[in-house]
Amino acid sequence: MADRPPKADFAIVIDFARDEASPQRIFQAADALITAFQEFDQTLVKSIDSSIEPIMILEDIEASSLKIWLRNSLQASEDQALKELDWKPQVGKYLVKAKYILLDFVNHKIKVDDDRRLVQLRQDLNQLAQETDVRHLPDYAPVSGSELITNVASVSGAKARLSKKDGLRLISDEGEKTFNMDIEWSPEDMKEMFVKETVKRPPYEMILLVKRPDYIGNAKWEFRHGRARLFAKIDHENWLRQFQARQVDVRPGDALRCSVEQEVQYGFDNEVIGENYSVIQVLEVIENRTEQPDLLVPPDG
Repeated sequence: MADRPPKADFAIVIDFARDEASPQRIFQAADALITAFQEFDQTLVKSIDSSIEPIMILEDIEASSLKIWLRNSLQASEDQALKELDWKPQVGKYLVKAKYILLDFVNHKIKVDDDRRLVQLRQDLNQLAQETDVRHLPDYAPVSGSELITNVASVSGAKARLSKKDGLRLISDEGEKTFNMDIEWSPEDMKEMFVKETVKRPPYEMILLVKRPDYIGNAKWEFRHGRARLFAKIDHENWLRQFQARQVDVRPGDALRCSVEQEVQYGFDNEVIGENYSVIQVLEVIENRTEQPDLLVPPDG
């Protein structure tokens, strides 16, 4: 680690195979893995204090292999309890150590008896959060199981951009650990393995603010409901055909009054693993211009 930039906390190293096609895979994988680690940091700090914001800063890039040195920068909003503590060094070490725990997790293949592994991963991360002793109290919130599944899928997806001939390593004061390039994960595998129970709610009425519609395909739309982002598939086929034929005008900022079906997946620790939403029927398009009347949409049939 003698060549490490003085302020760097860890490095992502891609030992790329030369004379391989698709050279952009190296930079795409690096970008995706940095993004995945940033999202993981955001999941982790919620266990300690929701006012902490982790920011990843580029320190250096070396080019024999692609070695990217990064630094954790931490900010916090006005929180009197944190002001009185020297919390940044402990939290920074926590974020680095947690990446090694996550890497151990993704380096092992999913097996039929792995239904407790996500529970154990959460316990290991929660124990690590307590060891920071930032608040000198045992009141650290559990790491979200659903967000961890997303984090694992993001790390695995970043690694999958590389060739099997490439190598990928993580380096820090905690040591050097290599990614197992032969292990592949998918969100579907993980949910199937870690979901204990799925509960369906009967359709109920919601008003969803449209953030990103799907104009040509059958993908999920992005909505906002209160402060939460929500992704839902439109299963009202007659209305969807009208929309895609431009017979119905919906733009970002408009809202849909609709009947929604919700499916909630629970893990073995009764944590919510995932939620799926389906718009069964669009009842009304509420335009984001009060001077124009709402557009009523007749139901199927």
